[in-house]
Amino acid sequence: MKEISQITSKFPIRYEYVALIIATIAVSGASIFIRYSISAAIIIAFWRLFLVVLLLSPLLLSAEIRKQFRSVSSFSHMKYFILAGFFLSLHFFSWIQSLEYTSVAASVIVVNSSPLWVIFLSFALFRETITSSQVIGLILCFIGIILIAFGEVPSQLLGSFQEGVFLALFGALMVACYFIIGKQMRSRFNVSNIAYTYFVNAYCTIFLFLYSLGLSENVWIFPSSDMTWFLALAIGPSLLGHALYTYSMKKLSAQVVSLTVLGEAAGASILGFIFLSERLPFTTLLGGLFIGIGIILAVLTEDQSV
Repeated sequence: MKEISQITSKFPIRYEYVALIIATIAVSGASIFIRYSISAAIIIAFWRLFLVVLLLSPLLLSAEIRKQFRSVSSFSHMKYFILAGFFLSLHFFSWIQSLEYTSVAASVIVVNSSPLWVIFLSFALFRETITSSQVIGLILCFIGIILIAFGEVPSQLLGSFQEGVFLALFGALMVACYFIIGKQMRSRFNVSNIAYTYFVNAYCTIFLFLYSLGLSENVWIFPSSDMTWFLALAIGPSLLGHALYTYSMKKLSAQVVSLTVLGEAAGASILGFIFLSERLPFTTLLGGLFIGIGIILAVLTEDQSV
């Protein structure tokens, strides 16, 4: 015991990194849970978000939490929550749908290109500064997506692979819009993480329910066995994963936390191979490498503005 204490005193445990690793593992499992479910994508998306809202609702018993909620209940706050919920709903619906058409690796790699699209959209919409390294990162990301979409296609996914890749790309763009709205809101208002998470997820659930009506899908009818996967999605990736990300961001730089999308892509690809027997085509691996390098360039480097 004394030797262990001496080691830990010399090399103290950084709990924020432990939290980051656990969060990445938790989020990586989402695509596997989705694949194991046999319900339609809109039903999976609805129940993932609906259960998050239900699980967070007991927090309303706390007077402090209710006070936080009341402080952001005006329309000036709600319009941000509604818009963020709208884009988040499109993200979940399109990304979950993509997993019906393409491989786990291709879908997760492409959808996790979102940090680059945040940079691009921030420049296009708000004229925020974009650096030369970020431009290179965006170009590499585009090349990577082309390699994945039009490269080697697994035989069992012929005819649908490209559709799945572009659905994942749409999901990346939608979650980038969600991140930008969150950034804009937090720069204007002091919003607690719990209030932001609750309201955005609530509006996201409402939008997903409306989509289900338009698609004539009854979200209340599904195989009972799927509830296991819905709960796993809500508790693992949504609550545990994102809560630990939030904790890590208090201790680590946003850049470091942003790079965990690379870990999620790698983790999901490995899990897809282990649990779904999905091999990783060379072009998907190469495309993922291009996107990964692009994200690293965009997030960690600061060159001259262009």
